[in-house]
Amino acid sequence: MAKPKSIYPLRGIFLNLLTDAEKTGFLIPTYQRGYKWASLDGKGQVDILLKDLHKAYSSDSNRYYLQFLTLKSKSEELEVIDGQQRLTTLTILLSVIEYVHKADDLDNYVRNKLKYQTRQNFIEKYIYHNIDQLLSTKTWEEFRGMDPENDNQDVYFIYHAAKAIYQFISINVSADNLPFYRYISDSVYLIVNLLEENLDSERIFVNVNKGVRLNDEDLVKGLLITRLPLEHLNKNKKYRPTEIEINEWRTNLGRQWDDISNWASRPDTLSFFKASGGDSRLEWLIRLAYPDIGDDESDHPMFGYFDDVYTRNGGPAGEMFRNIRETKMILNDWYSEPETANLLGYILHSDNPPKKEKILQQLKACKTKNAAIISLKNGVRELLPLSDGGELKRDLNYEEHSGPIFNVFLILDVAKFLPLNGHEATHYDFEKISSGNWTLEHIFPQNARDLKKVERLSKDDLKIIRELIKRDNGSLKSEQLPDGQRIRNLYDKIQQSTEECVIDNEERGFLGKLLSDNAPDLHKIGNLALLEGNINSSLSNHFFNEKRKRLVRKIGEGKFVPFHTYDVFSKLLFSTDTGLHAWSKQDILKHEDYIHLQMTTIINYLNLL
Repeated sequence: MAKPKSIYPLRGIFLNLLTDAEKTGFLIPTYQRGYKWASLDGKGQVDILLKDLHKAYSSDSNRYYLQFLTLKSKSEELEVIDGQQRLTTLTILLSVIEYVHKADDLDNYVRNKLKYQTRQNFIEKYIYHNIDQLLSTKTWEEFRGMDPENDNQDVYFIYHAAKAIYQFISINVSADNLPFYRYISDSVYLIVNLLEENLDSERIFVNVNKGVRLNDEDLVKGLLITRLPLEHLNKNKKYRPTEIEINEWRTNLGRQWDDISNWASRPDTLSFFKASGGDSRLEWLIRLAYPDIGDDESDHPMFGYFDDVYTRNGGPAGEMFRNIRETKMILNDWYSEPETANLLGYILHSDNPPKKEKILQQLKACKTKNAAIISLKNGVRELLPLSDGGELKRDLNYEEHSGPIFNVFLILDVAKFLPLNGHEATHYDFEKISSGNWTLEHIFPQNARDLKKVERLSKDDLKIIRELIKRDNGSLKSEQLPDGQRIRNLYDKIQQSTEECVIDNEERGFLGKLLSDNAPDLHKIGNLALLEGNINSSLSNHFFNEKRKRLVRKIGEGKFVPFHTYDVFSKLLFSTDTGLHAWSKQDILKHEDYIHLQMTTIINYLNLL
């Protein structure tokens, strides 16, 4: 006997599964409630299933899953423990399609495969062989009058299901219904939970959604939770747990899974680990635990991966479950402790970070907290623009090093929450960093876009611009441009102005080119700050004093501004001659010196192993 698989297409359920299990059909036992799927108002379970199947067919979905079948091996049949409503509906559907198609090229592979202990005569008489008599009647009353012996509730629902399916097929499926038949036969899948013959019939733990499309993670959950107890039974032959014990076991596993899912879908968890939420709340964690899961064209790549590992390669379900749970526990341990959380969070939220799978692999190899901290410190150091001597590079500029500069500003912010200068480590709120599009702002403006609302240059502005512009042997780089002479004329105008300089719209564009091409200090790290994109755009078009005022207003509105950025615009980090209202070349150089001083302290901490 071939080992039955965990998943089959609908055709395979009625053919391959029975062959693999060496059985003749499916048995619906007497203790099961009868067929109860409604189909009278267009909103019943039968109607929903038909609409979902047709929607999947119309959208060319590669696979559509119809939840689980829980079966138990009997002497000649597979006893249906859970899933009889779906199995019966699908049997009726295939029988109706055969009747509508009226051709020999359609194989009704469901015929005589489903056996009701209580209603078998009706299924055989009116579904398998004489469905035309049922479909020809216009009302239940007419059918009941034709065959009074079948006047009962089960037959009532089966009758209306057949009529609803016939009407749906006639309206929604083309005359050539073979493509639809092939789709539901070969692309609609059911997941099989096959119990051992000596077990008592039990209620499956997995919740039945009546044909509703499943999330990938729900399929993985069902596969692991239903297989794990059976896996234990196969290993432990001395003790056979009762049905109640197995149900309690599955319930406990389900609670553990839900705890993992709840943790993985928390907003703070998602933002810290830079994971996406949505329907697949747990997908990011499962993929982190199993990085070999691909992104194939199927709708459920994770389930396909686990089913393949379990069915073909004999991968134990218990080991899979433990690996997912242990991954969550490891991540939560790092996330809960402030120092490791801040180091890990910095790596995850930096520019061009390593893949999370690589980080997890490295930290899993750490046997102690100290080893994990050393590994994280090394990871932080690798993201910083350091010289061969281990110091922060001196030639960092916006045009060539925007990514590394972002990392410098981020570590300056996070460092306030690390155990430095006698302070205890506390959690940095990475959710505020992850929620925005962070950009580098030029503190003193440097292009035409930043200057489009500037109408006059004050005395202080003129002084600062003169300090910033560098000439090469008396000439400007901008003089080589098509508008070079007019840019030179603006420069001369600035040089000759004393109290203020009024500039028109055309000159504002030339001023941007003048600064961008001839004031290299504007691109240095000392003239940059980290800001969220929307705040950055609201500060553009203004000089320092107006930017500072607007930034204070944003903070008053509850917007998050990185701590280092706030200190820079508040002039709290160093003293210069320009005061609170201007930003000069001296401020740029002082800011750069301050950054290097702070980075020396941070680098010494990172080097402390």
